[in-house]
Amino acid sequence: MVSIYRKAYSVVGVILLLQYFLQLYFIAAAVFSVWQANDNQKDVYAGFKNGDQFAGIHAGNGDLAGIVIILLLILSFAARQPWRTTILTGVLFILIVIQATLAHTGIALVSAFHGINALFLIGLTGYLTFANWAFRRPAAQAQTAGTTSP
Repeated sequence: MVSIYRKAYSVVGVILLLQYFLQLYFIAAAVFSVWQANDNQKDVYAGFKNGDQFAGIHAGNGDLAGIVIILLLILSFAARQPWRTTILTGVLFILIVIQATLAHTGIALVSAFHGINALFLIGLTGYLTFANWAFRRPAAQAQTAGTTSP
């Protein structure tokens, strides 16, 4: 029987992946609000103002993702996941700290690594979520549920 904590780990992992995809949406909305503005002072100002709202949502959701990663780390211990899983979940926390730091360096060429680091966050979260997926059928059930072998 799979523990409720392992199932919670899987669910929280999916929620975190959804947050990452929302992050991509929000930052794209911010960029396109400015980029697609007509080339006049009024529209560019409105584009920046609208883009700033999406960027704020992006930042807030990023902070929330950090909290969700802490929850995932706690669930990793509670579910008694293998040490490799727990350590890699801890690496997620380190990556989100790096992510926050990169967003606020004030040096554009360094802050640009924010997007690269996001790819590592998405990849590692996807790996951890699906490698430790608690909702798959046990092997014995899968064999008996399939076709009978000769």
